[in-house]
Amino acid sequence: MLGRVAAALVVYILCIFEWQDTVTSVGQLLGLSGFWALFIPSALIGLSVYRIADLDNWGVWDAAAFLTIGSIAMLAMTSDPSATIYELVKGVVSFSVAAILGALALRGGKNGR
Repeated sequence: MLGRVAAALVVYILCIFEWQDTVTSVGQLLGLSGFWALFIPSALIGLSVYRIADLDNWGVWDAAAFLTIGSIAMLAMTSDPSATIYELVKGVVSFSVAAILGALALRGGKNGR
């Protein structure tokens, strides 16, 4: 528990002090300004790291946390929200198809043999 809090706090502090310009530009792309442009993306990243740092319980919320961090990182790299949404949808659909095909392969195909 303490490790999760420490990891989230370190990442949050890095977002506020070290990556301030990048995080603020992402916040502005999301329509935020001033303090909120820095605070909201930093808080989302910190909460995502807190969720991912729980190595014992992995699930859908961890996927959402990775998606949050990935989308903020992509927005920082591309500075184009429409391209970022396109890439996120493309990635989610491709991973979903891969998961379905993998589950069918584990079951033995369509007939379950």
